Amino acid sequence: MLPLAPEGRPYVTLSAVVVAGSHVLLAPQLAWPSWILLAATLFLFRDFSREITPKALAVVSPVDGVVTEVAETRDPYLGRPARRVSIRQSLLGEFNVHSPVEGKVHERWWPGKEGVKDDVPPEEFAVWVQTDEGEDVVFAVELGSRFRFLRCGIQSGERMGQGRRCGFLGFGLPVHTYLPQNSRVEVSAGQRVRAGSDIIGVLIRKQSEDN
Repeated sequence: MLPLAPEGRPYVTLSAVVVAGSHVLLAPQLAWPSWILLAATLFLFRDFSREITPKALAVVSPVDGVVTEVAETRDPYLGRPARRVSIRQSLLGEFNVHSPVEGKVHERWWPGKEGVKDDVPPEEFAVWVQTDEGEDVVFAVELGSRFRFLRCGIQSGERMGQGRRCGFLGFGLPVHTYLPQNSRVEVSAGQRVRAGSDIIGVLIRKQSEDN
């Protein structure tokens, strides 16, 4: 049986009901569009298990996709200089989103949240994770005004494992990961990455800078 993301099970069930209803109400030769709908739903919500080996100080890709940009910029969420790795989610990969580092969730931002700073992008969903070494990493999904589908159940105060699946994101959305300015970026524009396993950056321990 094809593994499914939990977020997609209601949609797959609905598609299966449409298939059954089409065969009951229509001639068999007219029911084929419902099978296309079911196949598309199964494809979109597939969720194959993958081996994720924790890597010390590594920042892994939050999604399957292609790196579109690596830039020196300002992190609008934490108000600090940062290095940003932007990834366009692949339509051929899985649509799960994974935590790039291990640590504690300190805060989340979403469209319409009250009390946020004016320079925080209004159409992004973002999560701030702080590692045990005190390094801050923010990953943000650029939702935009077009069709969006995001399910992310992690809460502030929750602990995340490196590469842990934390929700479902679709389809083909840009994802930005903000790293500390002294981090080492391991990818370049045009490179394909897999969520939870491919390293996009390496954090530099703060104590190393003092030695």
